[in-house]
Amino acid sequence: MEIRINIFTAMKKRINPMYLDDHFRERSHSQVFTGKYSKVNIGIQTIIPPRHYISPAISASHQLALIDFPRIFYMSHTITFLLISLLIIIYFSFAHTVQDVPFIYEFQRGAVFAIGVFLLYAGVYFPDGALNHPHPVCWRVLQGAACFYCAFLVFVLMLDLDTARQLMKYIDPRLGVPLPDRAYADDCRIYTPENPESKFANLAKAMDLYIVCHWFGWWSKMLIFRDAYICIFLSVTFEWLELSFKHWITNFTECWWDSLILDVLLCNIIGIILGHLTCKYLELGSFRWFGKYKKSYYRSELAKIFALFSPNEWSNYKWQMFDSLANFLGTLWAISMSHIIDINHFFLKFILWIPVNHWVLLVRIIMVCTLALVAIKEYYIFLHNRNYRRFSSATWLYHFLLLLELFINVKFSMQLFHTPFPNHIKIGWRIIGGIVLTIVVILFIKDIRKPGKKAQAFDAYNPPIDIESVSYTHLRAHETPEHLVCRLLLEKKKKKKK
Repeated sequence: MEIRINIFTAMKKRINPMYLDDHFRERSHSQVFTGKYSKVNIGIQTIIPPRHYISPAISASHQLALIDFPRIFYMSHTITFLLISLLIIIYFSFAHTVQDVPFIYEFQRGAVFAIGVFLLYAGVYFPDGALNHPHPVCWRVLQGAACFYCAFLVFVLMLDLDTARQLMKYIDPRLGVPLPDRAYADDCRIYTPENPESKFANLAKAMDLYIVCHWFGWWSKMLIFRDAYICIFLSVTFEWLELSFKHWITNFTECWWDSLILDVLLCNIIGIILGHLTCKYLELGSFRWFGKYKKSYYRSELAKIFALFSPNEWSNYKWQMFDSLANFLGTLWAISMSHIIDINHFFLKFILWIPVNHWVLLVRIIMVCTLALVAIKEYYIFLHNRNYRRFSSATWLYHFLLLLELFINVKFSMQLFHTPFPNHIKIGWRIIGGIVLTIVVILFIKDIRKPGKKAQAFDAYNPPIDIESVSYTHLRAHETPEHLVCRLLLEKKKKKKK
């Protein structure tokens, strides 16, 4: 059955009308566009979604793009990219060959071009995700980088510990050597009167660049989870994880004031507050009735470019962790995966002998956190939308990547760490397990006592969409200057009093 889409239907279904002409223009004898699905002749007629297809559960919660690049940036350009990539590869493989160079140089050169070709293919042919700013190709390349990193992790997982450490030399010849021992909690005094430089030398030594990194990290987590209570819980529980593994990893050995005051009460809370203010600012952003900005003398092209790097729509998450057993277990799993990101960072650094300030760790944390921004958004939809019962590509990659890192840490930790957990740590984990089990039982009984709801058949062409109702006046107020909004509200208040 062929579905005909006009501009009105596209806007109603939140599909960018700009893509419609490209869809209908790409008809051929082997592929016929039928709205959201395309039929491909592969012997047996099957219906598969095209690359531009986004499920109704995700597309219904997104608005049309407010700002777009010129039309040429949204065309496929598959042949152009094919020819350009081949010309670059031919040039560097034939005309730019260097003789008598070390094997590591040739290996790194070949690896860079191999990764580049894979990312190029990902940017052209990988499916779009839930986010489209600054451009969909950015998120497709991110998925490609995550796929390549997953393949690398599988390769490392098949090696022994010594070979895995020596493999890092092919990334950087400076790697693959033992890290120097460093003491983190030898002197935990705050006041040091005998020190000639400062009477608070230990405190001043802890105030370094990593405080800014803490702020930025917790600001990012607030943008990912969009819930201050979840982030505060993450902050406190991660300190417990540091306490649990400090007998294995020296980085986790901290003074009490460093862990409680600097980390929890200063760095983490400030980052969470900044993230909360950012979420509030993005949530109350301006709404416009047109797909593109109107040309104005007062609006510069730089402002348009800056707006491309801001989200198209923003809404804070309502995890409702204790409303049901499914919500509790789903939210607890998201919290656990966030802790796995941080724990993997420290364990990989210690096991594979990677220095703290090396660029490999920086690239890894940027890629994983950016992927988490998309994955948690789609995971939240998966958790709270009953009609969305499938992991998206970003969510699947996010889980697969983090669990592969966890498997590597577990495998090599069995060879490195033999010191048992202290008794107070074991008792603490038993208490935490008992609390979680008690909450599970309470929520299970609560779910049983809830009145049952009659299940409705799911219609793929007319899916049920949960939309928060907003008045027309409220939407128009976002376009109105501030002084007029205040005046209108005051007049409305006077009328109510009369």
